[in-house]
Amino acid sequence: MPHDANSREAIGDVIRASWFTLDDVAYAYARVREVRNPERHLMVIRDADEITVVTAVENLGSLDEHEANGERWRLINIRCGKPFYCVGFIAAISDALAREGIDLVIASAFTNDLVLVMERDLERSVAALERVGFVRRPDHERRAALPRA
Repeated sequence: MPHDANSREAIGDVIRASWFTLDDVAYAYARVREVRNPERHLMVIRDADEITVVTAVENLGSLDEHEANGERWRLINIRCGKPFYCVGFIAAISDALAREGIDLVIASAFTNDLVLVMERDLERSVAALERVGFVRRPDHERRAALPRA
């Protein structure tokens, strides 16, 4: 589908229906040989070459032999107003941060997009997302809005 005025307007509608929260935890990326207690970590990613763990900095000591990236990362949890059906949504997030020279890592869950930015870039990241129309909500509102099991 070509990007025309209608598709830009549609992504604007999705952004306005979306919101984000900030996680107070500082995270680190580590490459490990194996993962014990995966529930302790934000993400465990396995591919053919390695296992990557994204975990709270204070959990690094509980990992067996590992190689950690030296940066501290902060989580911006974006709740998409129309999950799975929002062409250009991730591109809009990436573009907003790229225009500010901010490095990011994105992973998508069922209804949330997890955007990790370096801790030093957190305030600029929040401002960039707000400029394109995202609304920040307090974390307690996120928990209240999530479906209960």
